[in-house]
Amino acid sequence: MEALIELKDILLRSEDHLILDRVSVGFPPGQSTVIMGPSGCGKSTLLKVAAGLTVPDAGEVLVQGQPLARFTQRKLMELRGSSGFMFQDAALWANKTIYENLALPLQVHRPSLTAARLKERVLGLLARLGLAGSAGLLPAQMSMGEAKAASFLRAVILEPALLFLDEPTPSLDHELLEKMMRMIRELRDRGCTIIAVTHDAHLTSMIASHLVVLKEGRVLEAADLATVRRSRSPEVMAILSQVLSEAATYDTDLLDLLGG
Repeated sequence: MEALIELKDILLRSEDHLILDRVSVGFPPGQSTVIMGPSGCGKSTLLKVAAGLTVPDAGEVLVQGQPLARFTQRKLMELRGSSGFMFQDAALWANKTIYENLALPLQVHRPSLTAARLKERVLGLLARLGLAGSAGLLPAQMSMGEAKAASFLRAVILEPALLFLDEPTPSLDHELLEKMMRMIRELRDRGCTIIAVTHDAHLTSMIASHLVVLKEGRVLEAADLATVRRSRSPEVMAILSQVLSEAATYDTDLLDLLGG
C-alpha cells in the first residue's frame, strides 16, 4: 500500500543530542498507525516531523509522493485544511476562549461558513464531550483534562482526512475518555488516516492497524499488526511488553503480540 505520508532518512539533532537517527517510515492511507516506544525516544518529534510542524536537519517528508518542502503556500493550506493535530500539552491559544479556539480553524479554512453554521458546529462538538458550558472559558480556567479534550475537538473541527494525536488520553477523567474514544472510533471507521503517539493500551487495541516501534530515535519495526506479531526482535518484544502491559483485557491481536 502506497504511503500517504513517507519519511525518508530523517535526521534531527538538538544541540549535540540526536533525536531522530536516519528514520525512514511510511504511514498508509485510511489506516491507524500507533507510534510507541520508551519515554524520550523521539515519538512526539517524529509525529511533528510527519505533520510538517518540525523541519528535520536532513531527509525528506513526502505527502502523497510529493516533497512537503516544495509545497506552495496554497498546497500547504489545503493540507492544513484536511488535517488536524492534537498536542500533548493541549497548546490552546491562551488569550482566546474555548469557543474562539475551535472557531478559528473554521474561519481560516472554511471562510464561506455562515456565522450560524460555524456556531452550530463549534457548540455541537463541545456538547459531544460535555463541554458546552465551557465555551466562554479561557484555557487557564479549565482542568488539564478538559483543555486536552478541547484540543482534540479543535483538531477534528474540520472533519479531517488525516489526524495526528500526541498522547491524547492522559489527564482525562473516565467520562471524557469514553466520549473521546467513541469519536476517535468513528473517525477511524469512516476512513480517516490516524497517526497517534500513545502509551494507552486501550486506545492502541481499539484503533491500531499498524505499529511503529521506536527506540533512541531509531525505528526498530514499522509494519501492520500481523507482521509485528511475527517479529523475533528481543528489543521490539520488550518494548511491546512494556508499553502494552495493560493489554490483557483488550484486543486479541495485542494479546498475540505479547505471546498471550
